[in-house]
Amino acid sequence: ESITLSTLFGAIIGAITIIPAFIAFPLSSSLVKGGAHLIAIAAFITTLTMVGFATMPIEIKHFGKKFTFTRNLLSFILAILVALGMGVIL
Repeated sequence: ESITLSTLFGAIIGAITIIPAFIAFPLSSSLVKGGAHLIAIAAFITTLTMVGFATMPIEIKHFGKKFTFTRNLLSFILAILVALGMGVIL
């Protein structure tokens, strides 16, 4: 289904990019106005703030591989759950 794929793609893009919030929110507004699903936008913003794929080398150096991978995996899963919850609320 398109909502599932767009949510997954939104979450992945959010997880691998580094964008400041003051840019991400107006960008998200533009995407919604262009027809993007709210669940996908919620997944994008949530993973953008919770998951740090680009910063993993620094995090591994300071906290170790196990902690870093566990934190990022749990954050990704929780971000998807938050996005789904936003879909129910909105």
